[in-house]
Amino acid sequence: MSAGTRRGWAAAATFVLAAAVNVVTGLLTQQWSAAWWLTLAVLVVVGGGLQAWVTLEARPGVRQRVDNTVVGGSVTQRLAGAGEQSVSDSRLSGGLTQRQGEEADGA
Repeated sequence: MSAGTRRGWAAAATFVLAAAVNVVTGLLTQQWSAAWWLTLAVLVVVGGGLQAWVTLEARPGVRQRVDNTVVGGSVTQRLAGAGEQSVSDSRLSGGLTQRQGEEADGA
């Protein structure tokens, strides 16, 4: 499931939860202004929490590393999505090419 789809589901779940809180609070207390304030609090706290969780979950964890390597030619690293690429302590007789993002897909 893509990050955008997860964000949509999180927003929908927050809205449904806030609506339920509004109705239940209003029916139990008959103080509709209190119900609206509580609903606003639920929307901000739960919605913000879910969106933060979805954002943190979608952070890239992909890493490509070339370390302590001797190459008699060229090295090319391709990473289609977000992430980190590094080359260190290596000897290359040719060139080094690093491609990332959409550019790496077609190369």
